[in-house]
Amino acid sequence: MGLPGRLAVISVGLLAASAAPALAMRRSYGGRAGARFAAGSVLATLAQQSLVGIAAARKNASLTVVDAMTLSRGVASAVLVGLLVSGVRRRNGVAGWLGWGSLVYGSIVCDWLDGPIARRLGATSELGALLDLESDSWLTLTAAFSAATWGGLPGYCLAAPLARYALMVAALRRIPYAQIYAASHRWRCSRQQWLLSVLRAPASL
Repeated sequence: MGLPGRLAVISVGLLAASAAPALAMRRSYGGRAGARFAAGSVLATLAQQSLVGIAAARKNASLTVVDAMTLSRGVASAVLVGLLVSGVRRRNGVAGWLGWGSLVYGSIVCDWLDGPIARRLGATSELGALLDLESDSWLTLTAAFSAATWGGLPGYCLAAPLARYALMVAALRRIPYAQIYAASHRWRCSRQQWLLSVLRAPASL
């Protein structure tokens, strides 16, 4: 299966994974909140997959099973975006557990497993490392917004994840992304995500 086919399969899988949370939001908070959640999560997933397709095509690389696991971190980000768009601001109940569970999966379970599995299977690649970095950065940004909205995180704490993207966009005007990636490959978001997961924990935890 070529790149377009694999990208399509992974994209469908990620969108399907967001369906259950959307239904849960609809049942718990009504059709309007459920529709907003679905729209936000779907748009976030499609945006991610569009950029993944561009990156893979430029590197003439193929997506692997491990890459699919790395990209599943995007489901966590999509859930957080969906919750932000839904307008629901409750740390307890379904919304609280969805946000916290997604963040724990993305920042701990998936982030800990995809690298070792890739090395064990001999499936490491430059594209995989790039996807890992950008998935971490995107999840950190959405988690920071989520923690600021629900967890009482001061707004200025959004400066670091926002600055990363602002500086990258500014740099892209002068140098290729490959050089930016080479200079920023040590940008690690895991510790930030762990802290944000604590701040985002349901009030009843």
